[in-house]
Amino acid sequence: MPDFAALRRAFSLRKDLIWLNNCGVSVPPRSSAEAVCQYLEAFMASGVLQRFKPHAVLKHKIQSYLAKFLGGKPHNYALLNNTAEGMTFIAQSLPLNAGDAILLVEREYPSNVYPFVQLKKNGVTIRFVAPGLSNEEFIHNIKQAITPQVRAMALSAVDWLTGLKFDLARIGALLKEHGIFFLLDAAQGAGHVPIGVQELKVDAMAFSCWKWLLGPLGSGALYVSDDFMAKLDIRVAGTSSVKNDEQSLPYREDYKETAERFMLSTAPYLNWVFLENSLAFLDSIGLDVVMVRLMELAEQLTTILRNAGWEILRDRLDQKSAIVCARPAQACDMAKLHATLLHKGIVCALREGYLRFSPHLNVAEEDLVQFARVVEDIPLRS
Repeated sequence: MPDFAALRRAFSLRKDLIWLNNCGVSVPPRSSAEAVCQYLEAFMASGVLQRFKPHAVLKHKIQSYLAKFLGGKPHNYALLNNTAEGMTFIAQSLPLNAGDAILLVEREYPSNVYPFVQLKKNGVTIRFVAPGLSNEEFIHNIKQAITPQVRAMALSAVDWLTGLKFDLARIGALLKEHGIFFLLDAAQGAGHVPIGVQELKVDAMAFSCWKWLLGPLGSGALYVSDDFMAKLDIRVAGTSSVKNDEQSLPYREDYKETAERFMLSTAPYLNWVFLENSLAFLDSIGLDVVMVRLMELAEQLTTILRNAGWEILRDRLDQKSAIVCARPAQACDMAKLHATLLHKGIVCALREGYLRFSPHLNVAEEDLVQFARVVEDIPLRS
């Protein structure tokens, strides 16, 4: 078992901060920044001739880590900038006609909504499904929403507002039974909960990497299965979308047949260097070990808050994640409470009347001891 106290010291997080907003933006290990500095030194010395992190090798390493962590093959992953970009590429490529329908989730994060809402201009209908607080309720609501017109459903792996971990295996089987494309937003799932795209029957999956994967802002990826790739009506292309893209002329329409078709041009290589190091850091520990640790920290957080008399939304969920949403049982000004916690160094998020806490390896037991002191000392007044 890793020494998690020692791992905590791999992060340069300020001593006065306890970072419990990792499902928003994580604080990555110090070594990722060090790798970027080394890359910059190499680039300043020899430009694109640098050999510290050759770009083609770097790309394949990241794709390989993602395939190892989430399933599929390296070529199934396009390295992009964020979830919305990936979902937009998929939404604009779906083989849909006027009158077809897409299912989305009520109160879903906008990155998994706006890309599909644009299809209303083409006569596609958008329907929203209530997630509820249990998978039984959610799956029941999905079944009620399915009609012959429904061609696709886009949902998150984990509800960003409640922390409910969706039963993706049952949902994937249900959607496949009805011939519905399964589009997954894994921003809150990748590196946090187990995901195997092939076993779950996922057709496409987009996610950002600056949350549970400890990557930099502006790093993301898009997974597209081989079968689904062949069904798409792709209407985006760039310099890097064609085969043998190092050859600029003549122009041609011989496009790549893998997800790399969506990697349109020159990439943000600094982000790639940063992300590759963070993925290697997680892999060195073992992603399964990391996910167990996240749940252990969430359980400890839950206990602290429960002992302080808080209402824990997580206690009402049938499948839990490492996201802990809570509020004092005694009514109070939640915005003021959030500001007070931040002033005391507790970084969390205020979401829909609850405070959302999400620990990662940048949190250790000594941080939770201090967290407990802060929570116990805060006067809760309306």
